[in-house]
Amino acid sequence: MHTLLLPTEILLSEGEQPLPDAQAHHLVTVLRARLGDKLDLTDGKGHRRTAVVSQLAKRSAVVSFTSEVETVPPPPVELTLFQCIAKPARMDWLVEKAQELGVKRLVPIVSEYVQIKPKDSSIERWVRIAEAAITQCNSGYLMEIESACSWKEALSLFSQQPTLLADLREKSRTCTAAVHELSQPITKLGIIIGPEGDLSPTELEQATIAGVIPVTLGSNILRVETAALYAISAISEALS
Repeated sequence: MHTLLLPTEILLSEGEQPLPDAQAHHLVTVLRARLGDKLDLTDGKGHRRTAVVSQLAKRSAVVSFTSEVETVPPPPVELTLFQCIAKPARMDWLVEKAQELGVKRLVPIVSEYVQIKPKDSSIERWVRIAEAAITQCNSGYLMEIESACSWKEALSLFSQQPTLLADLREKSRTCTAAVHELSQPITKLGIIIGPEGDLSPTELEQATIAGVIPVTLGSNILRVETAALYAISAISEALS
């Protein structure tokens, strides 16, 4: 069964619905759908519905709903990834996997050692990558990707929820241990992943003052994207 991401107003409509151009192109050209193919539709906001392809042409498609709208419960804990921006290929892969692993919000950060300064087109590309990933992982919620912010701006965001920091100086407190130390119940949680070259000494000190909780990701020095996935997975396991 193919999965498509649709605008909420279409997903909640009645009767046959023509697909927007981008989704129709994807269905016809990429997925090579045929008349009668079953579809799993989501708006990335917790609404899901099944449908079939009822009309098909070279550049257009129409679907017919076969179920009522289902509301998918959100994850019990909203995870925010505070990610210092990596090189384009690494960042693209990281965005895709963060969506697949159920991250609620991605906040790209330009810290002192970040080598790549993002453009608006970078954010737009990451959104498209997340949209493609949600159809792959069949999740009900699309990850929110915010505009890139400076380290100074990010500091004020860390206190909005308990926030962990992947810290090479920390040797004993794991993600699991840190999560279990927090007051329960937890509804929101953040994790900070530094850039290639890590955070600067000043930034590490500022993070400590801001109240973040340093955690170890093991004895090996991980690449940025590996560190992010390790932390997300470990946190998710600790919360389960």
